[in-house]
Amino acid sequence: MCRVLKIGCLVVTGTLLLAFLTVLLAWRPILRATGEYLVFSDSLRKADAIVAVSGEESRRLTAIELYGRGYAPRIIFNVSDTTYYFGQPIDPVESVRQDAARHGVPDSAILINRDIGSTWEDARATRKTVLSQGLHSLIVVSSPFNMRRAALTYRKVFETDSLRITFISVPLETEKLSLELWWTRERELILVNNEYVKLILYYFKYFRAH
Repeated sequence: MCRVLKIGCLVVTGTLLLAFLTVLLAWRPILRATGEYLVFSDSLRKADAIVAVSGEESRRLTAIELYGRGYAPRIIFNVSDTTYYFGQPIDPVESVRQDAARHGVPDSAILINRDIGSTWEDARATRKTVLSQGLHSLIVVSSPFNMRRAALTYRKVFETDSLRITFISVPLETEKLSLELWWTRERELILVNNEYVKLILYYFKYFRAH
């Protein structure tokens, strides 16, 4: 019996050691794949409107750039509530209009949904706009690490609609993000961690329940 136990312990120890060495050698590819899962873009094609998901200004500016390149005749800006700059409140809608005007986007080409508090609210507000405007196709723009959750959310919200959606990520270099080093830098580590936590939350709160 002792011999059997010793052999068993050696097998378990050897298996654990092999697993540890495998993880040690493979941790970089694993971590890179963890980041890569969140980041993707579809092939660009023209649509009825471009949506800038609420959040970072880079999403807004990327949507404006795509508009300038002729990918859609309208932009839907989804914006959160009042933001602050050096302690002073800023109306996000006015900020959007100023950005658009500065880049040559006429007010007639702008649609705005305000007081957006989450990606889920973002997609639902967009759906209302799509139905009211009779749109048939969208380009949805979001940040690199938010792209997977944004896409899953939009697909869920629009699952009963015959709408063609193209998902386009803000370029990694624009956001100064790295798939090779994200786990070594605080900002990116927090972004990736938050996205996976929110993906789990969204699965149980929205994707499975609706």
